[in-house]
Amino acid sequence: MSAIARGGGEALAFEDAELEGTVFARFERVAARFPARDAVRGAGGATSYRDLREAAAALAAALAERLGGESGPLALVADPGAPLFSAMLGALAAGRLYAPVDPKLPDARIEAILGELDPCAVVAGDAASAARAEGLCRGGPPIWTIGELVERRAGSVPRPDPLPPAGGNGGPSGGDDAYVLFTSGSTSRPKGVVQSHRNVLHNVARLTRGVGIVPGDRITLLSSPSFGASVSDIFGALLNGAAVCPWSLAGDGVRRLPAWLEAEAITIFHSVPSVFRSLAWTLGGGEDLSRVRLIKLGGEAVLATDFEIFRNRFRRGTVFHVGYGATEINVMRQWFAGHDTAWPGASPLGHPVDGVEVVLLSDGGGGGEGEIGIVSDTLATRYWRDPEKTAETFRPVPGRPEARLYRTGDLGRLLPDGCLLHLGRRDERLKVRGHRVEAAEVEGEILALPGVREAAVGARAIEGGVRLVAWVAGTDAAPPDAAGLRRALAARLAPAMVPAHVVVLPALPRTPGGKVDRAALPDPESAPRDADAGEDAPDAVRAVMRAFRRVLGADAGRDDDFFELGGDSLSAVELLVEIGRELGTEPSVADLLESATPAALAARCAAEASHSAAGVVRLSGGGSAPASGSPAVFVVPGGGGDGEDLFVARRLARLAGPDRAFYALRSGPPPHPDVDALAARFVERIRAEQPAGPYALVGDCVGGVLAFALASRLREDGDEVEALVLLDAPFPGAARRARGRMLRHASWLEAVRRRAVYFAARLRHHLGVARGMPGGGLGYLWRQARVAGRGLAPRSSAREREARARRESWVATLMAWTPLRYAGAVRLIESEDGGRRGFARAWGEVAPDAEVVRVAGAHTGLILDHGDEVAALLRRWLSRDRKTET
Repeated sequence: MSAIARGGGEALAFEDAELEGTVFARFERVAARFPARDAVRGAGGATSYRDLREAAAALAAALAERLGGESGPLALVADPGAPLFSAMLGALAAGRLYAPVDPKLPDARIEAILGELDPCAVVAGDAASAARAEGLCRGGPPIWTIGELVERRAGSVPRPDPLPPAGGNGGPSGGDDAYVLFTSGSTSRPKGVVQSHRNVLHNVARLTRGVGIVPGDRITLLSSPSFGASVSDIFGALLNGAAVCPWSLAGDGVRRLPAWLEAEAITIFHSVPSVFRSLAWTLGGGEDLSRVRLIKLGGEAVLATDFEIFRNRFRRGTVFHVGYGATEINVMRQWFAGHDTAWPGASPLGHPVDGVEVVLLSDGGGGGEGEIGIVSDTLATRYWRDPEKTAETFRPVPGRPEARLYRTGDLGRLLPDGCLLHLGRRDERLKVRGHRVEAAEVEGEILALPGVREAAVGARAIEGGVRLVAWVAGTDAAPPDAAGLRRALAARLAPAMVPAHVVVLPALPRTPGGKVDRAALPDPESAPRDADAGEDAPDAVRAVMRAFRRVLGADAGRDDDFFELGGDSLSAVELLVEIGRELGTEPSVADLLESATPAALAARCAAEASHSAAGVVRLSGGGSAPASGSPAVFVVPGGGGDGEDLFVARRLARLAGPDRAFYALRSGPPPHPDVDALAARFVERIRAEQPAGPYALVGDCVGGVLAFALASRLREDGDEVEALVLLDAPFPGAARRARGRMLRHASWLEAVRRRAVYFAARLRHHLGVARGMPGGGLGYLWRQARVAGRGLAPRSSAREREARARRESWVATLMAWTPLRYAGAVRLIESEDGGRRGFARAWGEVAPDAEVVRVAGAHTGLILDHGDEVAALLRRWLSRDRKTET
């Protein structure tokens, strides 16, 4: 958005010279301009800018008197409120580096921070905090309360005379240092991030220009002053004449948050996304939040569901803002949106801000995404007493002596319009079973499910390998059902993204800053089993149960479903191999789909005819009798029509819902008869499952050809075809028929053609490289020729050779057929790839009554990436056509 609604009041612009001064100098200018305005609105009432300035001046004078020329930082141990803010400003006015320490932190954490900081003095918010600090400092620095410092000096401080020289050059803290915030380090040592007066001023100026903070604003402070998120709230308000409004989320603070927002007439709400989601659950609909003009989220990945909450819960005209920052630099990117703004497809970090450049650092040396690097001259000055960490993290930029590079650890992608998208943390980009999984994306899908309030996703090493784990907390109504959540996610996500384990908790653990404490999330425990769940089972069943455990990393009872335990298409192949090792006979994918428990699989393997070579495979439940009003749906898979391709058909069946039974027509081993013979064979098997019409047929990719032939055959026999749906099916035109016949009768020619095309492309590439090398690159070409020679006969396993032979025979058979005119209705779903290749247009020539719907994306991702859309169309067509026939 180019402009946003602003609060009331006249803004006090930052002057260029002011940005190179001190924080307190800016605050004094604001206080002089707006002395009667509220600076702080807290539990103890309102504090004006005049009163806050006077308290800060008194405290600065007291510090100068008591500490003299003694160097060292100050520790401020106090809850957020006017006393703490006066101490922060007083420390800056006295030229002291300060570190805010949240008194709600555990003793061990406070002790570690104080030990790392080694303060010259501790300033406590009250007597209780002072006593606690004294016990943790163990006879170290002097400890004073804010009250005693202010009271003793308040009467003798001239007002509004200038205070002692502050900050920038030669103050007791040294240099331009303003504060140090301690975050969690990679070891047990807290990591202190030091910021300067100049950096604070530049960052607040960026925030002010972007958000449009004015004196009439009231800004929430929901995070601890010990954390970086608080800086933009505290100084964003106090350096602009706005009011900072602290509120504690402890106890029932979240429940009472809506009423407080209304009572305080908050205009800018700032929190981490997880707190915003909790706020949404507490809103009853009767609150008047019309004064809120801006929702500002940051600190965690902002998801599409957060944007939906905003659009549903807040009035039009309110602005949705994503602020991307870190303790090392508060403002790096900003994204603004209104109710009609399109979500960019991933978590947005926003567009550039002045003085901050984003570079994407890729290990591969390029590409459109990578680790987000920040180049700026307003980065944190250093890490406290850690020069090695400072040198490692903040790198010099060649040719720009004033700037440094900071690697954030976040992964990002730049859109053509300059918007930066967040792809997760570098250490959270999970790789599970060879698949790259973004934790934030899975979390977003979980949060979109009904009954889920909080969610976190991560990878844990469990027996059998690395497994994806989800931790969830539900609404007050009832705890989520782990198995139900997995089933719902399996219908929405690619198999590799479905968590193998779902751990249901009353609430997710949180850090004092309000973020999910991922280190405190418990390891998933195996579901409890009865003592005799497997001990008394036959040997074959126990063997299959062992295979389940090795593959899934979880205990399995004799009647536990493989897919409900976290199995997917990739782990299914591993399971079949493991069962083969255990029992000496390997079941097929079709066996697993129809018999997904250890007991059923063992029985299937023991039967003499354990699995048919070709036939009909049950994919999902639902009634199949036409009398039920919901006839079965028969799916012809794409690819090779068998093996792993059945999992794609299963995904479509699960997405389409439980109302109908879904079956897959399995191609079986090669060689395959021609399409007319295949149609006759499969019509018999369809009728064995459903003796009479109406029939519903779906053909995926090349399977669409056989689905078309089956529909033609059924209509010729006088049967009713309720629906014929083709999913991006290539039409067997003259060129494809010629290639199909070549594949059927001389498959070796196709292999030669494929290798020739591949090597021709590689040869052009290598010749281009060689021409740019000294001497023509003959040595280079010779090395590549040796590599190419090894590639003429690439190695492959028996399983790969079997799958390739089945696929080539199946595709060749279907593509060699000539479709005849079809008088019935045909529904076609076409991808962008299919549209460019003219799939629907060609089918329309033999099926005049064709309805075409185009879906974005590639051919290969039609069901895997756009399954929800395809399933919705399928449900609509089946329902509509059924009503029409009735």
